[in-house]
Amino acid sequence: MHARIARICTSFIDAPGKIAVAIYFAGCSIRCKGCQNAALWDPQVGTLMTIEDVVEKIKNHPLAQAVVFLGGEPTDQMDFLIHLSQKIREQEIKEIVLYTGREFEVLPKPLLDCLSLIVCGPYRIELHVQGWPASANQRIFKKEAGRWQC
Repeated sequence: MHARIARICTSFIDAPGKIAVAIYFAGCSIRCKGCQNAALWDPQVGTLMTIEDVVEKIKNHPLAQAVVFLGGEPTDQMDFLIHLSQKIREQEIKEIVLYTGREFEVLPKPLLDCLSLIVCGPYRIELHVQGWPASANQRIFKKEAGRWQC
């Protein structure tokens, strides 16, 4: 199984209070006006990678406390995202974060089972805020004691 990954880097801001490996997925079917990552909308951007390639990058990161999926739109490559999340869950990484323009209610259970934190909803430039998340319509879901809280 393969996916287009635009980049993998260290993030100090995308998993609150944690150092994370940020995995930027290529391609976006949502295409929010004012998107900060519009360069990643093209599904051909980046490198074709296997789940094993990505897991190896995470394992080799000396400070990672979390993994963050961003884009583009990670859920546009849903099968890969689910299988990658399941594989990461088997590792020692404790937190998996997803940023998605999709709503929480449409995310499949196998993905939700693996995640710890979700920032969801499309970015809306007219609702932009100077904070986190980037627009007032976006919601934050955190899993606490196995249950999702908004």
